Amino acid sequence: MSFVEQRLSRVVDAMEILQLQGAPDEELWVVGYEDVVSKHWAAFDDVPPLLAALDERGIAYGAATNNFTDYQRVKLEQAGLAFNVVIGTDITGKPKPDQSMFLEGARQLGVTPENTLMIGDDVINDGLGARDAGLISLLVDRRNMLKNPDRVYKVGSLSDVMHIDSLHFDNGPN
Repeated sequence: MSFVEQRLSRVVDAMEILQLQGAPDEELWVVGYEDVVSKHWAAFDDVPPLLAALDERGIAYGAATNNFTDYQRVKLEQAGLAFNVVIGTDITGKPKPDQSMFLEGARQLGVTPENTLMIGDDVINDGLGARDAGLISLLVDRRNMLKNPDRVYKVGSLSDVMHIDSLHFDNGPN
């Protein structure tokens, strides 16, 4: 499915849920939507300092996304985040939580899965997917609303990751 087909399919699904009749206007949902939404792409405040700290330490990092690689790379760049490695579903053929996404990311970073920290915000796609692929799995739970399964760790902010010496992973029942 192409990117446009994927977006229109999602709009059709939303229209059905909302019980709206008709078909989505392709021009509106491809060009118009993109013009509006792209103006709002921004990184959380704690992301740039973490990436700067990783750069200072020579630690490689990348992004794994259930979107298309080139589209996600543009979003990251527009948000001021330049990732060397971006892995999308068009590279692996399967979305997260499939292990291929995480294993390909580790491969492109030149690291072994067991020495790779995956930081995400979705329990199933990021947390369990990374854990089951053999990565160290860490959820960022900015609102303290996520349950973290066994061997999936959790922090409230990326600023916690920058202080790794004093970082205490919370793996209890939250």
